[in-house]
Amino acid sequence: MLAIVAVLATPETVELRWGSRPYRPQRVSADHGDKPAYVAAAGAGIAAFSVFGLFTSVAPAFVAGELHRPSRALAGAIVFAVFAAAAAAQTLTGHLRENARQPLGPVLQALGLVVLVIGMRSTSLTAFLVGGIVTGIGSGVLFKDAVGKVVAMAAPDRRGEALAGLFLFSYLGLIVPVLGMGLAMLQLPATTVITWFAAIIIVLLAAIAALGARRRTTAQS
Repeated sequence: MLAIVAVLATPETVELRWGSRPYRPQRVSADHGDKPAYVAAAGAGIAAFSVFGLFTSVAPAFVAGELHRPSRALAGAIVFAVFAAAAAAQTLTGHLRENARQPLGPVLQALGLVVLVIGMRSTSLTAFLVGGIVTGIGSGVLFKDAVGKVVAMAAPDRRGEALAGLFLFSYLGLIVPVLGMGLAMLQLPATTVITWFAAIIIVLLAAIAALGARRRTTAQS
């Protein structure tokens, strides 16, 4: 209900043009003149949303099983803490310049995943929670930066389709890794599966950082 009220109270920033033009679905597009930058933004969306998928699906079962904390309130509090950290980070880093914000997301997300895995392997709820919060902060900053890049590269009349493409890739990151982890856990321990998940995401973050560094070097030369 609060969300509905907030949406209704938000002022419109686009001029409404009423007419008889028939409705047509908005197309989804990933071609906006700077393919390497769009690929990096899509990869960032996948990395950020895959972490959110981890905490909304697999992590509560791990806390109840391997950490022997079956409280549903605790599981919900952990998920809330991760998402709240992401939202707070997006708000608090809004004043940062792009060159300062860009490396912050990948570094914090990678660091958080390492602490998360340490907490899992040492069965430490504290380390697990700290790792989750740091990962959430990194994911929030990472996705905010991705949205900003897509908005900046797309022409004003194509921003809708550019963002639709970004969110399509991001939601694939929310779905596919979780399904893969669920299937893998039928044969392997949860700690092993999530460790491999963290390693793959860290490699993806490194690739995104390398692509961004290469793009900046090309632009300066």
